[in-house]
Amino acid sequence: MSKIYIENSRFMEFIDEIATRITEEKFGEETWTEGSSEENQSDTMIFNEDAQDYYNEAYDEYESIANRLLGVYSNNELNK
Repeated sequence: MSKIYIENSRFMEFIDEIATRITEEKFGEETWTEGSSEENQSDTMIFNEDAQDYYNEAYDEYESIANRLLGVYSNNELNK
């Protein structure tokens, strides 16, 4: 199978969307917690610690699946 390279930000957005949805399904209302951004001093919603760990694993897994089964890669792979 030939590799398909797409712009990195689009690839990351796609994988992020899948990983976020899966994480929200797993953790439900417990997915998000309030956090503050030191840059703008406003409250923001962030993953709770367990949800963040799950998201990180899910992101890696779905990125690998997209690579392996679909042959879709970030164009950042071209620079390696």
